[in-house]
Amino acid sequence: MGNNLERVVGVLNGLLGDHLQRTSNGLATAMQLVRDGRRLPLARAFPATAAARATPRVVVLVHGLMSTEEIWTMPDGETYGSRLARDLGYTPFYVRYNSGLRVSENGEALDVLLEQLVCASAVAVEELVLIGHSMGGLVARSAAHAASDKPRRWLPLVKRAFYLGTPHLGAPLERFGNAVTWALASIGNPYTKLIADIVNLRSGGMKDLGYANLRREDWEGAGALLQNRRHPVPLLPHIRHHLIAGALTADPRLSLLFGDAMVSLRSATGRAVAEDRCSPFPQAHARIMPSLGHLRLAHDPDVYAQIRAWCEEAV
Repeated sequence: MGNNLERVVGVLNGLLGDHLQRTSNGLATAMQLVRDGRRLPLARAFPATAAARATPRVVVLVHGLMSTEEIWTMPDGETYGSRLARDLGYTPFYVRYNSGLRVSENGEALDVLLEQLVCASAVAVEELVLIGHSMGGLVARSAAHAASDKPRRWLPLVKRAFYLGTPHLGAPLERFGNAVTWALASIGNPYTKLIADIVNLRSGGMKDLGYANLRREDWEGAGALLQNRRHPVPLLPHIRHHLIAGALTADPRLSLLFGDAMVSLRSATGRAVAEDRCSPFPQAHARIMPSLGHLRLAHDPDVYAQIRAWCEEAV
């Protein structure tokens, strides 16, 4: 599949991915690990080409909404994964998935995929690092929650998790969309109801971003779109959580208002208060990157420099 078609499929999955899966549409993307542009069949041992380059240190990168693993590509053709391989000896893998599914559904699938990865590795994995951009950070957190009550091999190996522009406290733009849909549907006019139905076609994954839902219980049942019904998901103490937020401008007042244009600074840095129904993140490992928009967080040299610096610190 060519890169342009892959981009289109990634966008379609983000917009309508749950519908594509329900209707068994061939465009629905199954969660998979990608290396060198090829899917890795983890049901059995590593392919010989991947096994030859395996190391005990593994980094897994999870893209965000309406994206593919191509989002990680920097102008020079490298990625955070390839640079970590070159500089620190990590073996990189990239997750490709249907970002229109619920975050909890993708979290459960990622839990299984990471277990398969660790079990199939050609060398014993000693350290696992997760890097998530935007929704990808929520999927990584959901996977850790899904694994926390199972005898998983992969979860104790996670030393660090990086969240790049991840809306830990939700995204106001999506909450606004939920409110508009509800208001239009409540008017009782057939035309406004039609508009509401069309707007409401957006995927469950998109709707989850409103309150950063991580668990099935967060979105099941009536009223979930208009109320914060998140259930606790504690930060696992053995993982060092690193947060990188973008800001469109170096002006601190404007940055507080607009963040990276998609995610507010408070949400991206996890500065939670009680009504957020979210564990607050330690701010010692949070950084704000001025003059950096939401998408660039996935492929910026300065962001990589910060990731590398943190990876070089002792845990």
